Amino acid sequence: MARPPRPVSPVVASVIPSVTPSVELAVIDPPSPLPAALQRRLADARRFLREGSHAPGTRRKYAEDFEQFSGWCRRNGLSPLPAEPGLLALYIHALVEPDPSNPPRVRCSPHGPRGPEPGQSPMHPSSITRVIAAIRYAHTQQGVASPTSHPLVQEALRAARRTLGVAPRRRVQAAVVEVLRRLVLGLDDSLRHRRDRALLTLGFAGAFRRAALVSLDLADVVRVPEGLEVTLRRDKTDQAGAGRTLTIAHGANPTTCPVRAVLAWVDALTALGLTEGPLFRFIDRHGKVRPARHRSTSDRLNPQSVALVVQRRARAVGLDATQFAGHSLRAGFVTSATRAGKAIPKIMEQTGHRSANTVMAYVREADRWRDPASGNLGL
Repeated sequence: MARPPRPVSPVVASVIPSVTPSVELAVIDPPSPLPAALQRRLADARRFLREGSHAPGTRRKYAEDFEQFSGWCRRNGLSPLPAEPGLLALYIHALVEPDPSNPPRVRCSPHGPRGPEPGQSPMHPSSITRVIAAIRYAHTQQGVASPTSHPLVQEALRAARRTLGVAPRRRVQAAVVEVLRRLVLGLDDSLRHRRDRALLTLGFAGAFRRAALVSLDLADVVRVPEGLEVTLRRDKTDQAGAGRTLTIAHGANPTTCPVRAVLAWVDALTALGLTEGPLFRFIDRHGKVRPARHRSTSDRLNPQSVALVVQRRARAVGLDATQFAGHSLRAGFVTSATRAGKAIPKIMEQTGHRSANTVMAYVREADRWRDPASGNLGL
């Protein structure tokens, strides 16, 4: 059923007049009664549309972003859904120039992760774009027309990009081969250290994203004479699950050889009777492989665990752990492969990048001091 147009609030009307959509998005809410068999399927179909169109991580971030937007609206006496273009323009401006007395985003829980209070500094334009996508998604799920494509909203997004700039605020340090060698220093044959060595070396050699690395199962790793063939069944750029097979070659250095490290970890799991299921598993403080607390149905590592392992090893060998993250392994592979003279198509084959422009950012970083234009000029 079409919803009647909501009265325009004075605040929003001062920005732009309300535009009432002529056609609303369709939802699974049939106007006439359904047969009993289809009625029983209705709830499952709604869940299918809600959960099947986006990855769980995307849905989680969208939910967080829309909750922040909703909270800001409620604190200002406004309705977040359906939202009007002028209201979104105001919110984008609040994210670019936050008011400390009325921040657009607040900490949801006092027991949340430590760090600067959200909403006290400008949000990066890429994050603002994600927020708008979350608001669009919420409207779609409720079957109302989204205002995010309105020219005013698009102008506000362009203004945010021009005002703040689109350069990333923080680039993590690439864990190139030399850094990787330091990260594995001191690792022994204990269960945790075997896992960490396998995670670090395979994450580097396969140029895995965090979520893709921890999604691997034991069945996805196959030993071949040349090394390992690892099947990645789904990735950030492959949400449909077409899958691809990565080749992991033997390393010349025993301490950083990904093939030896992974096989040693698999042997350790086999000795524990674990021959199927997740490749990288949670290890408790007693050094035992078992489900993590509050996650009793699975012992699979979560994506954040990759960053924690990298940072823990960086700290252990005297590096600045704040400069490293889970992405350091992937960035380190691209940088090292470029320095080794690998062709861009071969690098993209391993990383799964669809755009050469993205890879070229790493290439330019790696080539910065290779025959610089300012060198050998007779100065």
